[in-house]
Amino acid sequence: MMLSKRLFPLALCVLAAGGCARQGVEATRPSTSSLTRCTNPAGQYAIAHPSAWKTNTGNGVEPCRFFHPTPFEVQAGTEEPLVAVSVKREPVPLETFVEGSTGSSAEVLLQERLTLAGHPAVRLELRATADSPLLPPGTREYLYAVGDGDTVVRASTLAVRGLDYEANKAVLDEMVRTLELR
Repeated sequence: MMLSKRLFPLALCVLAAGGCARQGVEATRPSTSSLTRCTNPAGQYAIAHPSAWKTNTGNGVEPCRFFHPTPFEVQAGTEEPLVAVSVKREPVPLETFVEGSTGSSAEVLLQERLTLAGHPAVRLELRATADSPLLPPGTREYLYAVGDGDTVVRASTLAVRGLDYEANKAVLDEMVRTLELR
C-alpha cells in the first residue's frame, strides 16, 4: 500500500508529461522556481537549467554551454566533456542541420517539427549507424535544433554509459521551454 502511494504521483507526472508531448513542447511552462537562468553572450542565447545542476562559467569555453547534475571540468581546446546536456549555436541553417543529422550516419527514431522561442525548430531522436563519424554505432542522441536565420541553437543529450538518458531527456525538454534567442 505504501509503495502505491509513492508511485501514484510519479504515474500522474508521467501521464501529464505524455499529454504535453502530444500537445507540443510549448503547451505548458515549467516551474521556474526550480530553475536558474544562464546566459551565453557569444552564443546569443539564454536558457534555464535545474538549480541544483552545475554549468560551465567560461575559462576558455563560452559559458552556459554544458550542464550536469554534478561538478565537472572543461578544458579549453579539448573534446567536449561527458555531461548530461550540451547547448551550442552552430553556423548552419535549420534545414541544412536537419538534413545532415538525418542522413546515412543516423537512424531517425523521432522527428517532430515545432516552434520554440518563437522560431522554427525540430526535435530529433537518432541512433548512430556505422557511418557516423562521431558516435559509436547504436548510440542514441536526443536533441532540439532551433532555427535562427543562418544558424541553429542545438541542445542535446546522449545515451552513453554514466548518463541517465531518460532523465536527461526530461530535463532537456524542460530546459528548451525556457530558451531565449538574442
